[in-house]
Amino acid sequence: MTPSGPRTDTGRDSARRTRLRARVEAAASSYHELPGWEEVAAHAAGLSDRVAVAPSLHTTQPALAMRLEAEGCTVVVPGDEDPAADVADVPVAVVGGELAVVETGSVLVAEHGLADRVVTMLCQRLVQVVPAEVVVDRLEDVAAWLAERSGRASFASLMTGPSRTADIERSLTIGVQGPDEVDVLVLTGTDPVTEEPTP
Repeated sequence: MTPSGPRTDTGRDSARRTRLRARVEAAASSYHELPGWEEVAAHAAGLSDRVAVAPSLHTTQPALAMRLEAEGCTVVVPGDEDPAADVADVPVAVVGGELAVVETGSVLVAEHGLADRVVTMLCQRLVQVVPAEVVVDRLEDVAAWLAERSGRASFASLMTGPSRTADIERSLTIGVQGPDEVDVLVLTGTDPVTEEPTP
């Protein structure tokens, strides 16, 4: 369900993102539209001086770590040996989202290995970055995306807001099994691969 290349922003796309914002904020997350990765780095650096980057995102966006370092951050990219120890309680982590779903305000995160998985689970604040072109309307779009990939993503999670856990007495706790806070960043001004301005 993802388009093959950059496209112009239409009124329909803008309306879709407005609905996504409402759902994301209803799920107790923050929503931001940013033009590109430089602004993503500035956003993350404004939250903490120690930032983890998911290995799969580091592979596709290696300049992100350099931008974070230029902003004064210590960057943590977990290794394969003990990724949980590398990122345990890191204040902020940045991951790439495959899709954002308007219907639920969720972001689909496809984690290709344990190191990616622990970044989303062990940070205190999770920054999910999603290109505007992959904002979809319904959960059925997620099912189609997964079917097209036939299980190639080892772990795929629809994440909707901060982690919430309730006990038998209905006492709600935030952040026990995942991040305390979630920021959804939608990239609107550049192509996610080339970083060239979209037409």
